[in-house]
Amino acid sequence: MFHENSRKVFLVVAGGNPAAERHFEDTIQRKRTVEEVRRFLPSQEIENLERIYHGSNFIVWGAVPGPMNESRWERMKPGDVVLIYNSGRIRFAGEIAAKVRNKELARYFWKENETGNTWELMYFILNEERTDVPIEKLNPLFGYQSHYRPQGFSMINEEAVSSFALNYGDILGVLKTLERGEELIHLPSRKEAVIARIDERIERVPTEHDEMQWRLIRLGQLAKCDVWVPRSDQPKQYEGHQFRDFVLHEFHETLDVPRSIENIDVVWKFGPYSIKSAFEIEHSTSIYSGILRLSDLRAEAPNSNYPLFIVASEDRRRRVFEELRRPTFSGPCLRLNEVIRFLGYEKLRDLDESSKNAKDFDTNVLLAAGEVFRRSRARPTLPARSFWTRSAEL
Repeated sequence: MFHENSRKVFLVVAGGNPAAERHFEDTIQRKRTVEEVRRFLPSQEIENLERIYHGSNFIVWGAVPGPMNESRWERMKPGDVVLIYNSGRIRFAGEIAAKVRNKELARYFWKENETGNTWELMYFILNEERTDVPIEKLNPLFGYQSHYRPQGFSMINEEAVSSFALNYGDILGVLKTLERGEELIHLPSRKEAVIARIDERIERVPTEHDEMQWRLIRLGQLAKCDVWVPRSDQPKQYEGHQFRDFVLHEFHETLDVPRSIENIDVVWKFGPYSIKSAFEIEHSTSIYSGILRLSDLRAEAPNSNYPLFIVASEDRRRRVFEELRRPTFSGPCLRLNEVIRFLGYEKLRDLDESSKNAKDFDTNVLLAAGEVFRRSRARPTLPARSFWTRSAEL
């Protein structure tokens, strides 16, 4: 059954003939700039692109007008997912950022086809991930026969998309899991595995908690991310900085963006939906509660790739890793010991202070600063690094 919180998923063929292959190189493999499109678009649309992309380059695609293409394009909204198919594989996946109908801009990018038409039904894409997934692996998850090959510009059945989101969660995370050759985790079984619940009173030290929250807000903005903090924390301030002036005011929930993340202390996002990282800041007498909140998030989005952090004072580091050894957290269902990183207050302070005069922030620096639980000298290989590639390229 179609769920109102589902995002639509579009399949786009980018290739198959010399012209399409050239277009694939021109505006997907090679990103374009806001400056290039400025003379073709009204100021309001330019301002929207600048707000969405924070000054970074983007990929863009389009479709030739026609009854079916126009119907699908009209249904396309920001936050919907687009999968770009080329030579038997899903090569890119991303989210719709904006769309425009503009013949002049389309001609600038792609000229015209043999009938004199151009690909004027344009859409801009963000949070793109390079992927290399054979279409045969993805087809059964959406109810297609394994030998199905998409044609042109199509939209996957919305009931199939809802079923996919309920069963597997984040489609970008699923693609990366398939690319690594790993087995997908079925969402209901993951939820059933997490049965531990606690009712714990959390004793926070407001000033230090607020300090860490503010530093993560500032670093997130430097990394050109959109930042979310819980609504109850948005009226806070630190050293005169009102949180509400620097964070998102609305949380966008879908089946693959679980509502539990709305209560995480700090979330870095890019665009309305895609999550880049989640941070729990802990001052409680038991670290267990913070890890439990992150475990709820993992249970609801088991195939996600974004890194998770526990942020706490350095003297709590040992306790964090002791809690991560618990079978509830380290078992094959959650494997939180492999994906949660510990970030000490002093490290976070150092990173923030050293970046105060910077124009941007490389998120891989933060990823490297976080410590991961080690069973032996070998450090586990985490999928999170690939998820941060886009930020590192800004």
